[in-house]
Amino acid sequence: MLNHNQINYHVEYMDVSQHWCPVSEKYAGGDCLITALSKGWQMNDVIQTETRWFAGMRSINIYHIELHRNGEQMIMPVLDNPYIDKLLLNPELVLQPIENDQD
Repeated sequence: MLNHNQINYHVEYMDVSQHWCPVSEKYAGGDCLITALSKGWQMNDVIQTETRWFAGMRSINIYHIELHRNGEQMIMPVLDNPYIDKLLLNPELVLQPIENDQD
């Protein structure tokens, strides 16, 4: 698991927090991930990536990020966005593509 320092998240401009609930929301945004990290969740250094295609012409990357805190675990599927792109520049993170059965 990576040793995360909030300064490295480049979130000093964030003035809102965004809770994510896996029961009511299929995907999370970068703001949800920032909120979780600021509330003490630790991110695993292996991130599974999935590409979802729409109408065979448009795609989006989804990053399945495993988070741990005080013995709890959750996997947050985060939609590709500029914050995630910047976060993934960390050389300690390992991206693992996963296959999906969507055609």
